[in-house]
Amino acid sequence: MQTAVYGVPWAARAADAEVRLAWWALVKLKRTMNPIMRREMTALLGPDHESLLVTHSHDGLIDAGNSRYWISTQVESALQRKLDQMSGGAIAICGPRGVGKSTLLKKACQGRLGPFPELHFHTIVQTPANYRPEEFLLSLFQSVCRNYLALYGRRPRTPFLFRSRARAAHRPRRLYHSASRWAQLLSGLGLVVLAIQHEVRELADAIYQSAHPAAAGWAVDLREWTLTAWQEHPAISRLVLLAVGALLVWWADPRTWLTGRPTRRLVHDCHNYLNLLQHIQSVSASTSLGASGRALTLGIGRTSGSSSRTFTYPELVWEFRSLLSRISAIERQDNWKVFIGIDELDRLGSSEQARAFLSEIKAIFDVPRVYFVLSVSEDIGAAFIRRGLPTRDVTDSSLEDVLVIEARTLEESRQLLQMRVPGFTDPFVALVHALSGGLPRDLIRYTRKVTETHRRTRQPGLATLARNVLWEEAAQALAGFRVLLARHDDSAATAQTVHDLHTLIALIRDADSTRANPELEQRILQLAHAVRPPHGEGADPVGEPDQRWEEFSCYLYFIGTLLEVFARRNFAARKAAYTGPEKAPADLQRLAEARLEMTISPHSARKILEQFRVHWALRPATLPRIVQQPGPDAQRSGATVRNRS
Repeated sequence: MQTAVYGVPWAARAADAEVRLAWWALVKLKRTMNPIMRREMTALLGPDHESLLVTHSHDGLIDAGNSRYWISTQVESALQRKLDQMSGGAIAICGPRGVGKSTLLKKACQGRLGPFPELHFHTIVQTPANYRPEEFLLSLFQSVCRNYLALYGRRPRTPFLFRSRARAAHRPRRLYHSASRWAQLLSGLGLVVLAIQHEVRELADAIYQSAHPAAAGWAVDLREWTLTAWQEHPAISRLVLLAVGALLVWWADPRTWLTGRPTRRLVHDCHNYLNLLQHIQSVSASTSLGASGRALTLGIGRTSGSSSRTFTYPELVWEFRSLLSRISAIERQDNWKVFIGIDELDRLGSSEQARAFLSEIKAIFDVPRVYFVLSVSEDIGAAFIRRGLPTRDVTDSSLEDVLVIEARTLEESRQLLQMRVPGFTDPFVALVHALSGGLPRDLIRYTRKVTETHRRTRQPGLATLARNVLWEEAAQALAGFRVLLARHDDSAATAQTVHDLHTLIALIRDADSTRANPELEQRILQLAHAVRPPHGEGADPVGEPDQRWEEFSCYLYFIGTLLEVFARRNFAARKAAYTGPEKAPADLQRLAEARLEMTISPHSARKILEQFRVHWALRPATLPRIVQQPGPDAQRSGATVRNRS
């Protein structure tokens, strides 16, 4: 008893000391040491230290789909608010490809939108590129049955027409391996027990000798207190026992012993549905009656049979809705929600096919307390937004709401990459953010390219890495357009253009990426401002090559701008000089906006790039000289260029 009296205050003080020590180590020490370490490291690395790539790990790029690298955004909060205001129905997530629709759909179905996970029964299916509504619903039906069986630890009972049997020759070998493994296990356990038996026995004796007196004293005190309460307050004691007994009976729920748990019936029905949907079953019965004599034989026979058939589409819809309603009613009793995710609806080719798909399967969306989350293209989202206009669309009657996902901002891209690639500094984040347009899929793709280039060239500088990546992007764009132009119009009129593109590709691949090459960059910008390629005789003057030329030249203009921004020295000084709160057109976010604008209008993207170049004092494409840039070596580089001109 004395040990317990002194032990409780000691444990409380020890816990308080541990909490204070943890707070000091995690908060106080971090606040004190981090600024000092950052200042010393900055002094060692130099003024342009952020332009060096020193990554600690890139596991987040290898396992890109891992949920531990997911970053919460404002879009998730918006989707959670929309779902909280609905009791079921279909909600669509729309946005450009690669913006993160599938990831958001998975988080919504798995109940991971908020800070604390929610309990959901969910099924996620992929939409096929070529589909029939009956086949898609059949596949979804089977997925729901399998996932519900897996939720309760069951496996589908699949019938086998031919069961494989083990060969008799293999049985002795399997028995030998099994016996040898059991012998190793028992021998190992015996040796471990033999080695520690003395220490275990001493520990058990010490625990018994120290705890037995206190436990015996507490047991005697509890027995005396119980007898005293029962004798002195019999009415109160009986009421307490009655309440505890009734509570235990209520928790046991004896009704389920008589009627059976509804989940058992649902599990049984899921097994039956899987057999009906996957197999065609037939049953036959025959009856014969006969008598025979020496000279006369008389017999009567009768055979009857029946076979199952596949569900018609209306029957399939009704059975699926019935199963989902029952699952939702049962899981709601435990505060679970039912989510069905239909991903990759934007793979159906055209918006007309997606609308036809929605019109065929919208009958399953109206299931009480069941949430359907769909990922659709921007056209479907725009059609739903226009539902107030006189022209009505199938999305108006199919969807409850649409959530539009925008591309990531520069700050959101920084948070995403700092989680996945620690040490990926702000200049490199700005580079890959501009190349990707803020789309997470392309953001990870270009980050992989930068880290791969870093490992290949062993060059940590921003200018060298940016030059390598951007020249490679320009060469790939030139090669792609060259093939398109030659395939569409392989005439003498376009031969010179195809040859010039080949020459420029060769110059890019032979260039030294460790040094600046203003002449090569000038040729890229001049090609971006060149007139359209000449047409052959009989060729369409406004055809696919002309449309692709607008996109191609705008992309070259974009690459040339990135080269002048990131492939120069003193990026930090130039950024501080040209950007600021009152210089919105010069913000690096504008480069990502121009990249996204190319998918809508190359001419509009050119306007954004021209405004950005004016605010960053970048040279026009027609001038063969470099405009002076801020930095410690600006005078020397400017004088060199003027002497060359």
